[in-house]
Amino acid sequence: MLTRIALETLEGPADKLSFLDLGSNLLTSVPDLSGLNYVQLLSLADNQIDYLPASVFQYLSVINYMLLHGNAIKHIEEKGFHGLNNLHYLTIFSNPLRILPAGIFHEMKSNTKTVITCKNIQRFPIGICTVVIECAPSESAHIIFEDVGRFTLLFDRLRFSGFSCARCNSSTLCYNCSFCSPGTYSTEGICVECPAGGFYQDEMGEIEFKTCGNGTYVSEERHPGKRATDCWACPYGTLSNETAGYRACKCLHGFYRLDRFGSCSACPAYGINCKNDTAILAPNYFWNWTTEQTKVFYKGFVDNINTLGPEYNKSFSAFTGSLPKPLKCPRSASCMGGIDSKCNVGYQGIVCATCTSDHYLRFNTCLQCPRMTVAILSSLGVIAAFVVVFMMVLWGDSKATENSRTIADVIMSCFKIVIGFYQVVTGIFSALVRVQWPVALISIEKYINFFEGNIFQFAPLSCIHSRLRLDQFQKFSTVISVNASVVVLILLYLLLKYRYIKKRLDCPDSEKLQAMSTLKKSSYRNIFLFLLASYPITCNAIIRILPLPGSCVEICSTYDEKECKSFLRADYSIECFTPRHWLYGSIAAVFAFYPAKFPLVMLLLIYKFRDSSAGENISFGLRVFFENYKDKFWFWEIIEMYRKLILTSLIFFFGTDKLSQNGLTMFIVGTFGVAYTFLRPIKSKFEDRLQTLVLWVIFFDVCLAVMNTNCDVSASHNGNYSIAVNILFVLLNSSVLLVALGKGFLHMKFFWKKMSSCLMQCFHFCCRGAVYLKRKLASFLDSLTFTTQTTQFERQPLIQESN
Repeated sequence: MLTRIALETLEGPADKLSFLDLGSNLLTSVPDLSGLNYVQLLSLADNQIDYLPASVFQYLSVINYMLLHGNAIKHIEEKGFHGLNNLHYLTIFSNPLRILPAGIFHEMKSNTKTVITCKNIQRFPIGICTVVIECAPSESAHIIFEDVGRFTLLFDRLRFSGFSCARCNSSTLCYNCSFCSPGTYSTEGICVECPAGGFYQDEMGEIEFKTCGNGTYVSEERHPGKRATDCWACPYGTLSNETAGYRACKCLHGFYRLDRFGSCSACPAYGINCKNDTAILAPNYFWNWTTEQTKVFYKGFVDNINTLGPEYNKSFSAFTGSLPKPLKCPRSASCMGGIDSKCNVGYQGIVCATCTSDHYLRFNTCLQCPRMTVAILSSLGVIAAFVVVFMMVLWGDSKATENSRTIADVIMSCFKIVIGFYQVVTGIFSALVRVQWPVALISIEKYINFFEGNIFQFAPLSCIHSRLRLDQFQKFSTVISVNASVVVLILLYLLLKYRYIKKRLDCPDSEKLQAMSTLKKSSYRNIFLFLLASYPITCNAIIRILPLPGSCVEICSTYDEKECKSFLRADYSIECFTPRHWLYGSIAAVFAFYPAKFPLVMLLLIYKFRDSSAGENISFGLRVFFENYKDKFWFWEIIEMYRKLILTSLIFFFGTDKLSQNGLTMFIVGTFGVAYTFLRPIKSKFEDRLQTLVLWVIFFDVCLAVMNTNCDVSASHNGNYSIAVNILFVLLNSSVLLVALGKGFLHMKFFWKKMSSCLMQCFHFCCRGAVYLKRKLASFLDSLTFTTQTTQFERQPLIQESN
């Protein structure tokens, strides 16, 4: 922009200029215009000129149009317009001019049109004034160009200087250019209304709008603003220390709006992130739109509200619908939030609580399915591992250890402790979903599931085939079927083997009775061992589908709770109160006696048969319940069963959003730990120490859970544990298995030494026997040779005599 211009710059060819446009610069005074004798139009509009001296335009004798509006002119000398004899049009509005000196217009033609901001003038010239004065703003103020070709430059300039030009009715070469009225501004020859928001225009012929004061705006209903008083205070919840912009002022921090020119509302207490005037669903939350069209329109509204300039779309200025109700996701890492409420990779369904077809659920986390071979081998490995345990028990029945215990007794006792530990910690890890467990848990969880004995958790059957993906109802049916099938198969084996032994003819009755007794003992023991190991899993499957308070979760998509559905807490893919839910709930109610009554039945059987000679076979089978305990604590396994029932199944129903769940868990774990530490019911020192380790590792896990419980589910599990805590967590939870395996390894090593010693003794005995037999054989052969020679010697005289 020019701040000054020298006369010499207009010499030469410039002295033939017809049009000179110096508008929209920073000139503070009128330059020396001498020598510009042919100028017909001069524009000095929109500069910073504040004074017009006498005879400043005296050399412009042929000028027709002079534009001086939009400056800072405060004073004009009486001869300021001297020499303007041919002037047709003069604009001096939008200047702080207050006094017009007498005789200022005397040399102008009688039809010269002068446009002035009359409201600022305190004194007009005294005497006869022949010019036509129009007060700005004036809708009649205009310039007519009969020959557009001749005034092309002027015409283009006016189109960008606050004028609106339209064709005259009389001729296609005629254009009528009028000033843009208040409330509008000129852009490319068109008068545009001032937009709604913090803008107005109280002058005419302006090329831009004025800005309302801080904290004020012009609403859509009242725009365009034509005066400063049209700017009203911005509505509730908005910033009052900033200009409004293209909205009713920005929202305060923590507020959002559903109307660009409406009030702002406080952000809800949970589930919504309010930023840049918008309300977006927070991560770890889920919402469900009533219709797809409503969601699409809201996305358009959000995109539009983030458009700060005039290019915003008025069709999306307001969202007339209502936002869905944000719902806490039970698996916090599953929900991404956002308008679309998308689920993270591997999750799907309502509140993103179920896994996709290529993922499987472990510890409230959907994990990527392994390769098919790995999935199949995992499933077979679980089955093979438990077959090996039962085979080892059968093998150890005849192998005695110290204190009249067999190897089978030791194996079963350690098996109960180890599998019971991992069943309990798995139940705790799954139930306490608000706990930010260490990252290392995800690394070891599949091994924990393996030793828990739950094939549905360890072996990803759903990854093998989609038909093997079981919901909670199907898991219940499968668990009940497996329990019944195993018991029936063992009893069938008992019956067939019993009949086979009974029909044998090559065996005396005493041996038959002994074989039958051994068969019954083994069969009963296997049944009780299986039922004991599967008790927590079976109870979990039954209790989770029982129609109990808290078993179903009501999910409402709207705040008015008109769009509500209930889903099974244990499996959000199952809708409650449907015919299928009632059917399985009724069946589960029939089996509801099992979790509570099975331990009591076992207690009565143990009490009756543990020292009974009449029920020797049943007593032997029940040894899995009391064999490893001291005599006065023969009932302790029943207490252990109820402890596992509470920690693996019942704490699940205390609700994931209640601190009472953590409190109850810690109380139960601590109580059992203290009670066991004082009473020491297990008689074997090693098994006693192993059980003590189990109880206090569980207590450590629960303490860690209480310290790291996230009361706000929206906060993600970021695994903010130190490396030391992760290492300690892994070591403690794996130490139970490592200690048990270490003891087994040492025992097998000792057994192998004994076997090796026996084998060496047998080998030496065989060698000595072979030497002894060799000597006997040599002696026998020597004696046989001597006898033969003697017989031949005696026969020779007889032959001679006969001859």
